[in-house]
Amino acid sequence: MNLQVFNGEFGAIRVLRDEAGEPWFVLNEVAKILGIKNITDLKKRLNPKGLGQTELLTKGGKQKAYIINEPNLFRTILRSDKPEAKRFEDWLVEEVLPAIRKYGGYLTPEKIKEALTDPDVIIDLAMRLKEAEQKRVELQEKVTLLTHTNKTYTSTEIAKELGFKSAIELNKKLEEMGIQYKVNKTWVLTAKYADKGYEEIKQDTKNGQPIYHRKWTQKGREFILSLFKPTAIIANDKPFIKQSQSTLPSTLKAPLQAD
Repeated sequence: MNLQVFNGEFGAIRVLRDEAGEPWFVLNEVAKILGIKNITDLKKRLNPKGLGQTELLTKGGKQKAYIINEPNLFRTILRSDKPEAKRFEDWLVEEVLPAIRKYGGYLTPEKIKEALTDPDVIIDLAMRLKEAEQKRVELQEKVTLLTHTNKTYTSTEIAKELGFKSAIELNKKLEEMGIQYKVNKTWVLTAKYADKGYEEIKQDTKNGQPIYHRKWTQKGREFILSLFKPTAIIANDKPFIKQSQSTLPSTLKAPLQAD
């Protein structure tokens, strides 16, 4: 494997390239930057196909080290609670990986000699570089999605994102659009949307009485955001036809605490 060293605000990080030009990262170095101390537990949560071992030169001589491929690199970043993890990811995506793709992913000395005598080799290299860039973009999109998959949102957060003054204003608008209605001070999704996985409800107790806290899932957040995009607004700005207000589900007979 070929070895490259990249230096940035997080210090030096070593990147190895295999015969296919794919980058591999030293697991211990990545974990240290991200503040992950339990390497044994971390390895269990990575894809075994993207986990390997190699010998690296250290101050104490050659030592074996675990290395991870690009998908496992992003899985590791997602496991970090450090605020700097996002900056580290941006540095990798915007500087390190593009540099690998551009300056050495495939142009080994042998390939350069071959390209000088065979135009088809240049075409092949260009196609492989294009595929690598597409793969990087798709992987980054997947990482972005995974970052939000398990996150939930309050109505206040979504209202702020959309520019509403408050959650009250957003909830009222959703009621007008026939998305939800209120029963006994509890917001309930209408029958059309109740089983879409848009919300997550947790029970709490206050003064001996059960209270239900509602948060929107990522799917629910995307649904609400789509309602207020120009392409998603119904013609003439007419609200959705309001669904019939059926009885409150048995699991939601206590007031929902406002968020």
